[in-house]
Amino acid sequence: MKKILCFILTLWHLCSSGEVISIEQNKSGFFINSIPSSTLYWKGVNSEALILFLPGGDGNLGLKPDTVDRKYSFYQTLKSLTNPELTTGKFDVVLLDFPFPIKDINARGSEEHIVRIESAINFYRAKTGLPIWLMGHSNGGISLTYFIQYALKNHKIDSIAGVIASGVRNGTTFKSPVDFPLLFLHHEKDSCTNTVGEKAYDLYTNLKAASSLDVEFYWVTSGESEQYSDPCRSGYHMYFNSGTEASKVIEKFILKHLK
Repeated sequence: MKKILCFILTLWHLCSSGEVISIEQNKSGFFINSIPSSTLYWKGVNSEALILFLPGGDGNLGLKPDTVDRKYSFYQTLKSLTNPELTTGKFDVVLLDFPFPIKDINARGSEEHIVRIESAINFYRAKTGLPIWLMGHSNGGISLTYFIQYALKNHKIDSIAGVIASGVRNGTTFKSPVDFPLLFLHHEKDSCTNTVGEKAYDLYTNLKAASSLDVEFYWVTSGESEQYSDPCRSGYHMYFNSGTEASKVIEKFILKHLK
């Protein structure tokens, strides 16, 4: 039975290649670079929602036109949401690649950065017709902060169905009470000093107390460290070898709100 399952998963891996799609900026201006954003699109099976992922680090994934996959276990965890052998597979997943390394964390609040996120949301809403869930990990939490501030100010918060705040950086915040379903994920052994789990949990408790909409927090417990690696770029912080624990929590939360 185990050999049969491994064979099925191998076939799925071979047949579930992603597609890099270039997205034009939907707004121009002096402070907005016109270079398109690259996205890696993994399609699910009979999908009911799409997860648009905002990466941490410097935001630059280095996607090439012929990129079909990302082998690192963190990205395979996200990709498992498209695989009916590992989850329900009812999700499309998109990785948004920012074309230039973001060296200043405050640049995630720039007009260009916000336009890239909004352009991707608009493109995939039109392409798939699916509700868009915005997910930010690590520094991507700062992107969530700024984008949601923009969306609320400009009455565009209904462009997203909900938010996944994963291993978010210290300083990530949301206006209380929140106007959307919000799931926090954080590894209980995350040792990155820029993404302290207790700070994320305090943010959660404050929002939970003031919000009528669903706000949840989940501590990821599985996975392992990576020896001699930066704890802010690897290991527990990146849910290394945690399998589908995080993806199944995301799946359960989103499906609850689709019903």
